[in-house]
Amino acid sequence: MNHFGDERGKEPSASAAKANRLCNGRHRMCLPLEDVESDQAHDGIAQHLYMEDDTVELRDDLKPACRQAEEHRSHIIGLVWNDWESNPPEVYLENRLWYRGNRYSGKADYVGIRDKKALIIDYKFGRIKVDDASKNDQLIWLAVLVFANFEVDQVTVSIIQPHCGPPHLHTYSKKDLMRLRHRVLALVRRINSPNATLRAGKEQCRYCKALHICPAVEVKRDAIARIDLKQVTRLTNAHLRGLLDSLPAVKKLCEKLEAEAASRLREHPDAINGYELRKGSRTCTITDPAEAAPMLVGAELIDNDGLNTAYSIRLGQLVKVVAEYREVGPKEARAEIEDVLGSVMAVREGKEKVCRIES
Repeated sequence: MNHFGDERGKEPSASAAKANRLCNGRHRMCLPLEDVESDQAHDGIAQHLYMEDDTVELRDDLKPACRQAEEHRSHIIGLVWNDWESNPPEVYLENRLWYRGNRYSGKADYVGIRDKKALIIDYKFGRIKVDDASKNDQLIWLAVLVFANFEVDQVTVSIIQPHCGPPHLHTYSKKDLMRLRHRVLALVRRINSPNATLRAGKEQCRYCKALHICPAVEVKRDAIARIDLKQVTRLTNAHLRGLLDSLPAVKKLCEKLEAEAASRLREHPDAINGYELRKGSRTCTITDPAEAAPMLVGAELIDNDGLNTAYSIRLGQLVKVVAEYREVGPKEARAEIEDVLGSVMAVREGKEKVCRIES
């Protein structure tokens, strides 16, 4: 179940503002569907909770980004109110605001109010850089909400994204906010319309839970599927451009279908007739060549001349040299190397693959 689902109800939310602007029909398509949260989304939720209350439990590897976000937050608050530590603003953390008549809602990570000035801060802990604060749809919707709910003449919005560089901020005047309010409400009307248009694309399809049933994606998928591979070189530039615009949505659908198939086969190996789940390629890297060299010689897998041949201790070249020196096959040579160099090797298991069973 969605972490925020019960609060949002059936009305549009600021968190999906950009996706809903790019695809007006997305909101209504997604309403009956449950959210599926990734591990990254769970980590992000945990980090947001920690920013609200730093006594909550959080994995150690997630804390550095939060500490950096705290430093950025203090700096930004100081830019709006230079005496904020002695005269702090009224603060609202993770407080869901609604526009009049419950037309739409939004939950800002931080809202500060003082002297008819407001500051909105939104934390992003992902590694995909979001739009700048000056043109960020979510922050525009939140700024309009704050303007409608508090007595303010100025709203400053800011994005703090530790993994993507320093924070950025933008200030809207009262005149700006009145103009933005008309724009946002017009979009909300289009989103709620029974005739809202579906439009597939990279940004709006990235996290869309209706991706697998969306007619707009299906049209793009079918258009690509109909192309004869032998005719690709004959496509006009205009036709190719249209197809390239369609690829992100179709790729995302393919990834989602493969992930679902992998999940079912992982639970029940015979779930999908004619298909099986195979382990991905296993890759090994020698992390400390200087330490690896004497270990190999000491285990009599190689001599000094062999080390000179495998001068960079790259695993591929090393397997060839050890196989020749030990007079064994590559597979056995690799196994012996991994056994000896286990402490100075990093092993990564490749992604599992859904494959057709060969008859």
